[in-house]
Amino acid sequence: MNRRDSIEDDLLVLRAQTGDSGAMASLVDRWQARLWAFARVLSGNDEAAWEIVQETWVSVVANLDSLHDAARFRTWVFSIARHKYVDSVRKWQRLEQAKTSVSATRAVNATSESGDIRDILGLLPEQDRSILALHYLDGFEYQEMAGILGVPVGTVKSRLHKARTELKSVLEQAND
Repeated sequence: MNRRDSIEDDLLVLRAQTGDSGAMASLVDRWQARLWAFARVLSGNDEAAWEIVQETWVSVVANLDSLHDAARFRTWVFSIARHKYVDSVRKWQRLEQAKTSVSATRAVNATSESGDIRDILGLLPEQDRSILALHYLDGFEYQEMAGILGVPVGTVKSRLHKARTELKSVLEQAND
C-alpha cells in the first residue's frame, strides 16, 4: 500500500467517525475486495466469505468510534474479519476433520493442476492458511500480522515458518 492510499484511508476513517456515510461507503469500496479475498482463503467457501465480510462491516460500523488511530484501520479491519471467521467456525461447528492421505493427495493433485494458490491454501489447516494469506496474498508485514492475530512478532515468524513447511509438504505430495 502506497503512502497516498494510506493517507486517503486515514482521512476516510476520520470522516466516517464523524458520521459521514459517504466516507464509510468509500471505505467499503476500497476494502471490500481485499477483505473478501482474505475471508475466502480462510473459509474456503464463497458464501461463507461473503457472510464474514458482511459481519465484518457491521462490526466496523458499530465500533469505528473505538478506533483511536486511523492509521491502524487496515490491521484493525483484517483482525475483525479473522475474528468473524473464527466465530463462524464455532457457530457452525465446522472444524476441519483430519483428511486421509489418499483424499488429501487427490485434492492436492486437482488443485495443483488448476494452479490456483487459494485452492492449494485451502488444503492447509486454518492457522497456516491465514498466516500465509496475510503475508503472501495481502502483503502484511510481521508487525501488522502480529496485530491482526493478536500474538507477538516472534510467534508470527514461527507460525509462518511452520506454515511454509506444511505448504512445502503438501506441494511435494502433489509431485509424488
